[in-house]
Amino acid sequence: MIEQTPLARWAEFNRQKWQCTVMNTQFQTPQSEAYGECLFFLNKRNNFFLPPQNPYHPIMFHTSSTTKPYRINKQWHIVANQMIDKLLKVRGSVILNLPPDISDIRPFTWRGFRADVKYTYCVDLPYSLEQASKAIRNKIRKAEAAGYRSIRSDNMEHVYQCLIETEKRQGFSHQLSVQDLILARDLMGEDAFRCYICYSKDNEPVSANISLILNQSQAIGWIAGSKSAHLSGGVVQHLQAYEFKDLESIGITRFDFTGANIASISESKSDWGGTLVPYYVIKKPGLKEVLRAGRYWYYFIKRLSQK
Repeated sequence: MIEQTPLARWAEFNRQKWQCTVMNTQFQTPQSEAYGECLFFLNKRNNFFLPPQNPYHPIMFHTSSTTKPYRINKQWHIVANQMIDKLLKVRGSVILNLPPDISDIRPFTWRGFRADVKYTYCVDLPYSLEQASKAIRNKIRKAEAAGYRSIRSDNMEHVYQCLIETEKRQGFSHQLSVQDLILARDLMGEDAFRCYICYSKDNEPVSANISLILNQSQAIGWIAGSKSAHLSGGVVQHLQAYEFKDLESIGITRFDFTGANIASISESKSDWGGTLVPYYVIKKPGLKEVLRAGRYWYYFIKRLSQK
């Protein structure tokens, strides 16, 4: 029987969909309530990896009841070092995508891991449209005037129609079928799998968002898609505004757009007025990393000598 925590259910979806091994690991500080929960994945070759459609490795750090920063800091460092001990035993390369909540990466760098920074936008809830750009507000009004409506839905066929059009337009694949979407919906349940669809006045599904709630206070944008013929009608913005209201109604206090590392995508997300937040990609030290670092150093010194 699958455990009923959202994290365990997400682990089961990844296991079934991507045919991978999932290590659902907990790291506990001694004589303390503080602990960390992590999902680590191994592919068919038993190598560490991040399955498609996972923006981060799901990692959650739970402090004890203390509010004192120095105690929380110490608790995290103990948990992080237990995690590092585990990662150092993994065969081959390890690339760990930390979620934005994990901002203190010093335990990793102190033990030789390399860190790269990426970015995402996060929006605090409750949300006011006054935070958004004028362009977004105008598009929402345009969608309302044209008779578009957004609702919560469990119709994965309608979601899939929107995803397919986005894939064709942008030249990529979500690698998800209707059956995969149904599996995720059924495993996760409505408390952790929030699906939204925007319909035209003729009841055609034109835009879809799915977000995941893996802890009690934060939602992450999982997948989204829209039909090309309706993009100019403001359907994406109308749907996103509706989603914010729904998430707020169930007590969610933060929405993560999951990624702002491509210029065109970053601009559209920044218009919502959220906060630009860094997140870190951690790489285990190994021969490849040493050689790569040596190459960077060589080219750096070469450029300096040419000046």
